[in-house]
Amino acid sequence: MTKFSELKIWGTIEGSDKLLKLSEISILANAEDIRTLGVFLINAAYEMNVNDVEHMHLQDSIANFSYKNHADVIAINQEKVKPDEN
Repeated sequence: MTKFSELKIWGTIEGSDKLLKLSEISILANAEDIRTLGVFLINAAYEMNVNDVEHMHLQDSIANFSYKNHADVIAINQEKVKPDEN
């Protein structure tokens, strides 16, 4: 079984900008969109390792992104950003 180092997930409620620490997430999507999300995360990890990127937004890689129909996913490099948990 695969092991993680530290993994924290943060989110916001629609219409709010207050960060909430989440204990789990559920992704409701079709198989193709799940694959697209996986590719985005793999690419974000590559950019973090190779180009020292601080963070990447899913919305920047989806041509038809809209907050009405989609939730943004932000991959954050924990080597560069430490969230304020207060």
